[in-house]
Amino acid sequence: MKIMNTQEYIILIFAVSFWMAPISADMSQAYDPFDWQTSRSMMDISKSTSFEYDKFGFENSNSDEYDYILYENVYDYTVQNLDGQEVCLRKYAGQVLIIVNYASTCGFTFENVCNLSKLSEKYRRQGLTILMFPSNDFFQNIAGNTAAEMLARSHPEFEVFSQICVNGKDTHPFYRFLKYKLPGAFKSKSIKWNFTKFIIDRNGCPVKRYSTKDSFQRI
Repeated sequence: MKIMNTQEYIILIFAVSFWMAPISADMSQAYDPFDWQTSRSMMDISKSTSFEYDKFGFENSNSDEYDYILYENVYDYTVQNLDGQEVCLRKYAGQVLIIVNYASTCGFTFENVCNLSKLSEKYRRQGLTILMFPSNDFFQNIAGNTAAEMLARSHPEFEVFSQICVNGKDTHPFYRFLKYKLPGAFKSKSIKWNFTKFIIDRNGCPVKRYSTKDSFQRI
């Protein structure tokens, strides 16, 4: 068996460190150390093909499906309310919007709902509106639209819509637009977890993206 000399050993260590660097950086973005859904697979990191998704339904960061975005302004999109009726977001023209992917049984639900309610109480008269989009992409919006209806009844200060997909091939066009305009860390176009927040200015333009764990003081 051939024994490596010192120079070969150093080259091997450098090669392994270089290969592992992007993987370590990606894993550091996971919101929870035991959350297996928020880290992309090694295959997805090392090899991305246009219009493909990894095993969790997260879009590859260089997917060319984002070359085609239907509209360039929030107000051009329509979504469904809890009655299944189409609502044009131009209805909220001139307001500051916070767009949130809601889940009923997430560990972050109570904190986020309470803090978003406080934000609404504080800034509603100045034109802030919070739009909640229930999503079961992380398997934590138990009861689907029934949970959404309960949220709407208990928190009338929110605008609550029908459940949608925020990741994968069935992503709602509105969320595909938001992720295209405001990608996450390392240009990732996936939503990493529940309660990701997008801030929309009074002209209907996305201006800031916040993660689940960003403090409300920052917002």
